[in-house]
Amino acid sequence: MAARTELFKRILEDVEKYDGLHETVKAGFFERLFTHHLSPDDMHPNPDDEFSMANIGPNEKIIQKYCQEAIYSLREGNVGGVYPEPIIVEKMKVGGFMIINGHHRWAGAVKAQVKKVRVAIVNPREDVINS
Repeated sequence: MAARTELFKRILEDVEKYDGLHETVKAGFFERLFTHHLSPDDMHPNPDDEFSMANIGPNEKIIQKYCQEAIYSLREGNVGGVYPEPIIVEKMKVGGFMIINGHHRWAGAVKAQVKKVRVAIVNPREDVINS
């Protein structure tokens, strides 16, 4: 239960810290073309995502599943690529990268103390405007 408390405390702190700081930085073509390996510490939850909402919040069972996947993957030697799907992030002016999709994978990586995870950088607001 202590690990859960620490993880949820971190999530709530990140949400509070970055709430209202949604100023994005346009990611360049090559940044979006390839996946990257980033530290989970370089990412933060999207305050507008249901994952970050106190009344809905993260699902501990899902986080534990992703934590176990990450630990198994690291034991098998898959450094950096602990999940088959990259976490989708948006580049931010403040706070590194905001998670668009993959909050539970991110939380699982944090809980498993993974050093690097695979991410894909997108410009979602631009994609919505241009479609």
